[in-house]
Amino acid sequence: MSGLFPNTLHVARREYLVRVRGRSFVITTAMLALAVVGVTLAPTILGALGVADPPQVAVDVQADDLVADPVVTLQAALLITAGGGADPDEAPRAGEDARPRVIRAKDPEAAARQVRDGELDGLLTITRDEDGELAFEYLGSASPTNQTRLIVTQAATAMAIGDRLVRMGIGPEESAQIFQPPIFTAVAVDPDDSRDEEDFGGAFILAYAVVILTFVAILTYGNWVAQSVAEEKSNRVMELLITAATPRQLLVGKVLGSGAAGLSQYVVIVVAAAVGFLVSEPVSRALGVSGQAPISLPDLEPSMILSFGAFFLLGFGLYATLYAAVGSMVTRVEDVQQAAGPLIFLAMAGYFASFAGLNEPDSQWVAALSLVPFFSPYLMPARMLLTSPTVGEVLLALVLLAATLTVALWIASRIYSAGVLLYGQRIGLRSVWRASRVSR
Repeated sequence: MSGLFPNTLHVARREYLVRVRGRSFVITTAMLALAVVGVTLAPTILGALGVADPPQVAVDVQADDLVADPVVTLQAALLITAGGGADPDEAPRAGEDARPRVIRAKDPEAAARQVRDGELDGLLTITRDEDGELAFEYLGSASPTNQTRLIVTQAATAMAIGDRLVRMGIGPEESAQIFQPPIFTAVAVDPDDSRDEEDFGGAFILAYAVVILTFVAILTYGNWVAQSVAEEKSNRVMELLITAATPRQLLVGKVLGSGAAGLSQYVVIVVAAAVGFLVSEPVSRALGVSGQAPISLPDLEPSMILSFGAFFLLGFGLYATLYAAVGSMVTRVEDVQQAAGPLIFLAMAGYFASFAGLNEPDSQWVAALSLVPFFSPYLMPARMLLTSPTVGEVLLALVLLAATLTVALWIASRIYSAGVLLYGQRIGLRSVWRASRVSR
């Protein structure tokens, strides 16, 4: 790739400035940043408006000889799920004044009206059938997958089992011993595996975020590169540029310039998300709402962060280079999406494979695909978060990705040099191949 500079830098600088100085770019970036901040503050805002109030359930007990107080049982189940502790009589700490609440319905008809008016989330009525079994009726508008309804169902099941055991002559102490959780210890095959069960949820969410961010960047900003090439070709600007720089210099410059503009917008969005997470807690305190518990993200070593950046940049460069070659093969901007169809399907294949691989990151097929250059920008960072790939695997994936990018630059430059000069004819693989054989 000798002879790229300084023309490549001039092309990249021009491409970058044309993008970032556009009014649409500035407005879109500002709107996206505000939207991201709004999304991160959504739990706090909803809490201040009362939309995210904790559940309130009433209990109407019409059965006799219950083993445990159903109000206390249901309150404990809701508190455990909400992360507020299992003791309903415990004094709430700071920021926990809005906890789930269970009350005993003194007037069942009035409680039912409150449920219909939206003042209560549900009314649980406990009776006994003809066989002496506990029967439960839950009045509410929640769907079968609603969390509060599921918790009430689980608590009702526990109360019914406890009641059956007592009627069979098994006392509360024996029942507690029967249902006491066993001692369960998970031992990793790799003793150096640093994954923590408490941090795995945050690592899983972060892996999802990395896959989605990579996919969106490839599709959005790769399409920028293709459209930029097609636009200059349709406006005949390419005929002037080709006299001042070689096609290879134009190709690399456009990839660097458009890619840098897109990544600049991405940085603004990521910074906006970080600001939203940082100010969510102070805003919650100022508004007097508890908000949502923050996600516990795993501790990332500098080497891992650098690896993530390398996979992202190399993967984006690989796809952007091919998008530039595709853009040179069309004459109208409207034809870019159709021409880029194979690249879109390839990016989507890596995206969906990554989502499937997140559920079984230790499987052999995930390990194999994480070394494939078009898939490694998605899968290898996810594996590094969820499993413990060896240093050799990570380095091999990076080397293969860099080598593929080098080959793609050579092939794309041949296609680019031929495609930018093909006007007034239907461009196909045969015409591009014939022109690339004599391209410079």
